[in-house]
Amino acid sequence: MKKNLLLLAVLSSLALSSCGANNQNSTNSQSESQSSQNSEVSSENDTSSNESSSQSSSSIQQSILINPSAPRNDNFILYVVNDVSSMSSNCKKYVDDMRAQQKRLIQEKGADADYYINDLYGTSGVDITNGVLSGDNGGYRPSGHSNDYLDPIGATIDTHSDVNKGIKIEFSPSDSLKNQEYTIFYSLKEDLSDAKQMSTTTTSVTLKNLLVNQKYYYQIKAGNATSEIATFITGDYPRWIDARPMFNVRDAGGYMTSSGQRIKQGLIFRGGEITADANWKSGMQYTGDGGSRTQDGHIVTQTDASKEVFRGEMGMVGGVEIDLRSGSECGKSGNYNACGFANSGDISYQRKSISSYANGLNNNKSLIKDVFNTFAQADQHHVYYHCYGGADRTGTIGFLLGAMLGMSYTDLVIDFELTSYSSNPSRNYRSHLRNGPYNDWPNMINTLKNSYGFTANKTIKQAAEDYLKNQCQVSQTTIDTIRNIMLEPAK
Repeated sequence: MKKNLLLLAVLSSLALSSCGANNQNSTNSQSESQSSQNSEVSSENDTSSNESSSQSSSSIQQSILINPSAPRNDNFILYVVNDVSSMSSNCKKYVDDMRAQQKRLIQEKGADADYYINDLYGTSGVDITNGVLSGDNGGYRPSGHSNDYLDPIGATIDTHSDVNKGIKIEFSPSDSLKNQEYTIFYSLKEDLSDAKQMSTTTTSVTLKNLLVNQKYYYQIKAGNATSEIATFITGDYPRWIDARPMFNVRDAGGYMTSSGQRIKQGLIFRGGEITADANWKSGMQYTGDGGSRTQDGHIVTQTDASKEVFRGEMGMVGGVEIDLRSGSECGKSGNYNACGFANSGDISYQRKSISSYANGLNNNKSLIKDVFNTFAQADQHHVYYHCYGGADRTGTIGFLLGAMLGMSYTDLVIDFELTSYSSNPSRNYRSHLRNGPYNDWPNMINTLKNSYGFTANKTIKQAAEDYLKNQCQVSQTTIDTIRNIMLEPAK
């Protein structure tokens, strides 16, 4: 059977090549066929394990034809991984369009483009500090942004866009290996020496919460039989963390910076609350993901799965939870004083109750200093900082951290706006930079410009550093330490 399959693959590949020489549209047709066939394979593999294990020989023949270079040996065929973005389609579209506009501005303005893109100056540049966007012609978002990108206003918590959809690995076992349990080993190391693993009785598995912009190696095993080692590279997009029912959980790392370095992943995380807001214990109407929330979306109970993500995948054991909420939001009588995911105190807890945007910059300088002093130890003690929704107070700290590390203004806006796609119901259909109740972001930029020395001669990176040093008394040593910890060479 195997020889027949390989012979058919070779003959068919030659036939396709011959047709391609006489038909300029053959490549497009083959691509369309590949997309269609891959959809068929995915559909088959999403069914029961018996259906997955009983793929017909004709289906496998077609898969070999459309993936003639797919890694395979006598034991397994590994199908080519095509979609390496873990983001939902509308989140991905938003990020792609934002960065495409940035590239257009670079082409239009040449050497001065970064000045306009990152720092919001110049009447001929991109100045969105008034909270109004002009659409495609110079603005940071196409007209009709809400309709194009955000979930329908009636969307439930279950259908939010911030679920990390993961990377799907599909494979076909030989006849002798069908109807078995398969283990998928995956790692950043070619020799798989530190590989994580997942088991399945179907012929596909989805790997979640992977690092972005990284090359992964993976292998399938069934008993003593192994596949070839194959690879894929994850997309260069913000890293959502699927820790439901926790919402809006993201890695602060993964972004490129003006120094040509990339922010290191897996050290500092931002997101929504871990424990319930004391004021929202009644009226619970939502249960899902094994956890519970009140009608306003506040968490009442967590799950073993979310705890495992927090403690295991995020490496928070020995780390620090920074709670930016007010005392009245935290636990019974506002006296909550321990990390919700700690076992016997193995995760530290700090409450730094700050305000958001300009109010926070003006009135919470000593608390901001404390937060950045904690960031300076992130290589030894991972940090998860949050308010309720991971939006405003969290967004203010995230802006200062990202700007100080050298993120472009485009990516700072992306990082802030992604909250609009989160499962927090009060955040759905919300665009922070439009006129309305949530347009305090540009006011924060204006405060930096008007009160804290953000001038046309400074990058936003320098302005954030000056604010932290001169207003919050964060030492240069602390800033340098955070940069040394959080920046690494781009791959």
